[in-house]
Amino acid sequence: MAKRTQSIRPSDLPTKTVRAADGTIVRMKVVQADSPTLGLDLQAAFRSNVRRIRAADRRKHEPDTATA
Repeated sequence: MAKRTQSIRPSDLPTKTVRAADGTIVRMKVVQADSPTLGLDLQAAFRSNVRRIRAADRRKHEPDTATA
């Protein structure tokens, strides 16, 4: 039987709110470079980013039901 590897959820990572150069507010996942689970932390942050971008893309391409 295959051994299940340790998993880190994106919600386990701390979030930092910063202001981008154009003035928009951006929330970022923080990853510690000296963490013993760096690879898992990076994967969790990546999954979080992909989920957020896909959700924004779906919202952008939804038909506007208010004008229909």
